[in-house]
Amino acid sequence: MAKVKAEPSFPDRRISETFLEFAEPLFGSGDEAPTKEQLETILKVAFTVWNSVVLDTVNGNSQFVKELRRSLAGRVIPSGIVEGMISRKKSLFGNDHRMIGNFHISKKNGEWRLWAEARKPPAVN
Repeated sequence: MAKVKAEPSFPDRRISETFLEFAEPLFGSGDEAPTKEQLETILKVAFTVWNSVVLDTVNGNSQFVKELRRSLAGRVIPSGIVEGMISRKKSLFGNDHRMIGNFHISKKNGEWRLWAEARKPPAVN
């Protein structure tokens, strides 16, 4: 039986807000504020997981998540963290099929700000 592709869904909420909420578990609860480099690393992990799940969902397969898992084998990022983020995307943000395009962080009034671009996922298959 062929897998059914999901009809893309695009909520009205700003993708930067959704992306930050999604990435929240990766920030930890350290007493020290993260550096820009640490934030960028965290957001790159979240970005990769988010977009992999979106591409697989809209194309009705698991090709991108499988590749993500394969590429992270033996890396510094524990597989449990990635698996948790995959589950988080599917369970809490499963109806949001926007891809995250370019993003950047900047500091304004002593606080980190995130700008992120939402993109429609391309048909891969």
